[in-house]
Amino acid sequence: MGWYEVYLKDIKKKGTLENYVDDKIKNKKVLINLIKKYSCGKKLIESGSGTGVLSTYMSSIGYNVTGIDIDDDILKLSRKIAENYNSTNKPTFQKKSIFELDYKKEAFDISFSNGVLEHFTNEQIVETLKQQMKIAKIVIFGIPTKYFNQDEAMYGDERYMSYKFWRNLIKEADGVILEEKSMHYMNKRKRLFNFKKYFRPYPYRIFVIKLKNRD
Repeated sequence: MGWYEVYLKDIKKKGTLENYVDDKIKNKKVLINLIKKYSCGKKLIESGSGTGVLSTYMSSIGYNVTGIDIDDDILKLSRKIAENYNSTNKPTFQKKSIFELDYKKEAFDISFSNGVLEHFTNEQIVETLKQQMKIAKIVIFGIPTKYFNQDEAMYGDERYMSYKFWRNLIKEADGVILEEKSMHYMNKRKRLFNFKKYFRPYPYRIFVIKLKNRD
């Protein structure tokens, strides 16, 4: 099953596209608040936009957002989601790889992603972080943690690594960490009954980074 089919299955569970967007956004408030905090201007790029939910939402609250992905079917789906969302301001979606970011230096205030980097090799992660830090003043990315078991992987090739692992890759990419936050997708009541994972980290870790020696 490819990503397109994975997304369609997830959307079907929510009933409508708008329900799908609203549900996803509800669980990403920590990430959204960090984007708001570090964006001095209004120009954002979602590097690996998938269904474009975050791009769609950030556009709806006044940001100028470009979302990029390499899959034609997923880009078509993300445009459909954006068109049907109750907002006059829409994101722009482009077919582009996160390893070929040929935008101008600091063309964006922030490059952001969620649930993207864990699908790639160490070398690929370092490469795209370098490129993102070149085209954006700040890079914000969320990754799943060891909260998850491998059999819970949504796609199958996710790597659930330690915080130390990610900090080392950021350093290798000549980045410095400005802030780290954890993010959960369950409300407190549901977490209370999730006994098996009491002593695990939160499901998602968000890193805010910039290029070393950048003012």
